[in-house]
Amino acid sequence: MTRPIWRGIGPSLVLAAGIVAGQSAQAAWSDLAGTALLASCLLLADAWAARLRGMPARPSLPAWILASAFVLAGLLALLREPGHTGSLIPVLGLGAWTVLFLRDGKPRTTCTLA
Repeated sequence: MTRPIWRGIGPSLVLAAGIVAGQSAQAAWSDLAGTALLASCLLLADAWAARLRGMPARPSLPAWILASAFVLAGLLALLREPGHTGSLIPVLGLGAWTVLFLRDGKPRTTCTLA
């Protein structure tokens, strides 16, 4: 009975691993590698969450927009303050969890004005 609960937190664990790996990649390789790694973990987690909901296993449009914003924010922070991009990764990672809650698996209905 606890099996579905553990299966459902997999995407969140991928994002948590992305935050930790992004912090270490930023410290070891380059300043932009951390945000790029976090963006790729975000896309992977969103695709996994969609698969768990019975939808096609691909990232949603909000996930692509947010991942692109992560890379752009990392690039802008790199140009402005090259040594301070590591403090940006945990904040971006916490914002990434919102994408997992956007898709509910139900088709959207449109409102019509009569």
